[in-house]
Amino acid sequence: MKQTRLLAEYRIQGRRLAPLTLMMVALCACSGDRRAQDSAIDNIVMKYHGAGKFTGSVLVGRDDRVVYVRSIGLADKSWRVSNTAETRFQIGSLTKQFTAALILGLVQQRRIDLDAPLSTYLPDYRAESGRLVTIRNLLDHSSGIPDLAHRPDILEIVKRPATPAEVVRNYCSGQLEFEPGSRFNYCNCGYLILGAIYERVSGQSYLEGVQRLASRAGLHDTGISGPRDVVPRLATAYVVENGRLVKAPYIEWSVTFASGGLYSSVLDLWRWRCALMDGTALGKEAKAELFAMRPLGYSYGWHVGRTDRDHLRKFLANDYDTERPPRSANIMLASHSGDLPGFHSCMTILLDGSWTVILLDNQDSKSLPDLAAEILTAAL
Repeated sequence: MKQTRLLAEYRIQGRRLAPLTLMMVALCACSGDRRAQDSAIDNIVMKYHGAGKFTGSVLVGRDDRVVYVRSIGLADKSWRVSNTAETRFQIGSLTKQFTAALILGLVQQRRIDLDAPLSTYLPDYRAESGRLVTIRNLLDHSSGIPDLAHRPDILEIVKRPATPAEVVRNYCSGQLEFEPGSRFNYCNCGYLILGAIYERVSGQSYLEGVQRLASRAGLHDTGISGPRDVVPRLATAYVVENGRLVKAPYIEWSVTFASGGLYSSVLDLWRWRCALMDGTALGKEAKAELFAMRPLGYSYGWHVGRTDRDHLRKFLANDYDTERPPRSANIMLASHSGDLPGFHSCMTILLDGSWTVILLDNQDSKSLPDLAAEILTAAL
């Protein structure tokens, strides 16, 4: 049975929201059209859940208000604990936008130069690569550094604890595959190296940097932990193996730290969106840098570009440009997805500030970009 409640306790910056479970939230003065739109979004979400393509939490924002929240399915199947809007999920590569924000914070302090070579900040890095690859190349995936995700032993690598220095030295120091800046190649190693650079330059651990950034942005549910840490309200991830639903494989988050190690909730990611858009997190000048249109379609933790309603699905299915924008492109947006065993995420912001869609899943859905595209199409 559907439950509808008003966001009476919600404040625009996302500092407080009453716990919500399996419910839809509507604007106080919603019109018939508004109710029809919310019903359309609800039908889409339920369609995906019914087809086994989504279990988790959904948040839709319009302008600076949350207009729809729904959590579906179980955060922990053993104990029959339901997902809620405050359930924490591992967010995979959505972590990269936080890492980029930490680096840009050091740029603002003039402690990092985006066009300086990597070796300026990690002098012990592989010499022939470190002098060619810039910080900007690491941020926009044009470094040419081989990605550890393509190694045949990746599933063994992510089971072994490692320090940032060990991760960079052992897994992210291969010979360059192409000239830096010449083309795009999505590279988790680039962001792992950025995490190590942050620690070297700031004198803080990556965890401490995330905590300071989260505090500034008013986040309550975002952090990084080890696989044996007890994290309140953290969902369990599930995958299907041989036709059976089982717990996802063990991952040592110290290996994925600055590239894919954070957890968060849909409410915290909404707060993060608000803090980026209004300048609370990094200042208003940083917003233009984070969401700039760039030749390779990737802008510091976000896929940024233009599309139209007919091409939304394809845009969201990739974290970089796979084709030129259609001539009819009239939607400018920033998006990113995250994929880990069992955990999947998708966050999309229309850069005119009108619509935001945040999806977090703990049952190995590969369909979140499709779901986000359908929700946005219904909203527009």
